[in-house]
Amino acid sequence: MYNNIEKEKIKLLATDLDGTLLREDKTISEDDSETLRRLGRKGIVRVAATGRSLHKVRDVLHANSPFDFVIFSSGAGIYNWKEKQLIHSEKFENEITFEICKHLLKSNFNFFIYKPIPHNNLFWFHKGAGECHEFDSYLQRHSGDFTEFNLSNFSGEAGQVMAVIPNNDVLINRLTVNIYKACKNVRVIRTTSPVNTEFTWLEIFPDTVSKGHGLEWLCNYLKIERADTAGIGNDYNDIEMFEFVKYPFLMKNGAKQLKETVLTIEASNQENGLSQAVDLLGL
Repeated sequence: MYNNIEKEKIKLLATDLDGTLLREDKTISEDDSETLRRLGRKGIVRVAATGRSLHKVRDVLHANSPFDFVIFSSGAGIYNWKEKQLIHSEKFENEITFEICKHLLKSNFNFFIYKPIPHNNLFWFHKGAGECHEFDSYLQRHSGDFTEFNLSNFSGEAGQVMAVIPNNDVLINRLTVNIYKACKNVRVIRTTSPVNTEFTWLEIFPDTVSKGHGLEWLCNYLKIERADTAGIGNDYNDIEMFEFVKYPFLMKNGAKQLKETVLTIEASNQENGLSQAVDLLGL
């Protein structure tokens, strides 16, 4: 447990959504909702930091959900939730997108290419070698949002690329290294599929994108010191957030490898884990 927490100094709390704040039915418990409302009354900035696109955030947060800002698409965009205004977004330079796509095509990946924010709910797809039920399921869940990828008529304008692969640490590490070797100015963010934990999403963004970078941008925007922040998460795409905030917390249901480096609380996303983390902060 953290020693000497200066609770009066904490000015911002960030929380992941899937697997952290959201329960398995994609709802927020009343206890956690009230905790967020209480933080708001104390003047603490409440941030949802998620891998979801803004379009998908709206599937689980209503207009009056107790948040001040949303960092979405793993940090590629930042949205003022109260004012309903996009305040920051990032996308690839076109030549980098071509470089990524050529590498993924050569490697026979199953992958998606997303349009830049704010239209990143729309995407192209390429089906690589072998059957992949998670890839097919993703297309079924997003019917009407995609077209098949064709390099010859692709403009190169994109905000994110995502490959879908089996959840195998050796394979994931090898493919990640190969992407970094073949492509410049990119960041590969590993995310366990929130639908089927047997698969991993390798999300490729500009190298300036991560939840940690998003929080850094937002803190500079709000003039909040890094020392006055806390964050709660459960998966690999929360690593950069954990590295940025002063007080990081991992849910009990968090990825096993992360428990070696991040303080793990005794509650899961099914057990009001956010409220327990806030209690540990003395808030």
